[in-house]
Amino acid sequence: MDHLVLICVLFMASSAIGLKITPVSEVDLNRLVMEQLKNPVKRTAEARHCQPSCPYGWVQFDGRCFSYFGYSMDWAAAEAYCINLGGNLASIHSENEYQVVKALVRAYDPKEQETWIGLSNCQKKNSWLWSDGNRYRYSKWNNKEPNHSSGECCVHINYGSQKDWNDIPCNKAYSFVCVRRL
Repeated sequence: MDHLVLICVLFMASSAIGLKITPVSEVDLNRLVMEQLKNPVKRTAEARHCQPSCPYGWVQFDGRCFSYFGYSMDWAAAEAYCINLGGNLASIHSENEYQVVKALVRAYDPKEQETWIGLSNCQKKNSWLWSDGNRYRYSKWNNKEPNHSSGECCVHINYGSQKDWNDIPCNKAYSFVCVRRL
């Protein structure tokens, strides 16, 4: 019990002074994802009062929880599925966050097939919106994308040889990544 109290105190102190340790290399991010998937946080009554953690099978990064789902659904069905879990299709706000999402996909799908994220511009062309309401600031488009070809207004990752972002019609079926706050 004394160790748990010490861990809680250290966590609260580091949060209060804004101490934030974030991995920067793709290798570190892959390791982070694999460690969390192999060794999920064990929940005890004492631990629940100390630090929030992600549900089993979800990966924590930068105050949010991410999870990969390998079933193929169209964009709207995938978004509805994520909403039922208390989240949305994943929004991505930095290169590190993107690499965490890619590592998560890779952990379940070594072929890194196309995977939905929560970005779309179906409401208005060239007005990209994240389904969770976050601002669109970061992007990782493949060359010559987005091209808005044939009514493409939803976005998936792992497209083509670059394995980055592509706009595509929303009625296609892909696996997906959900995100929710801690």
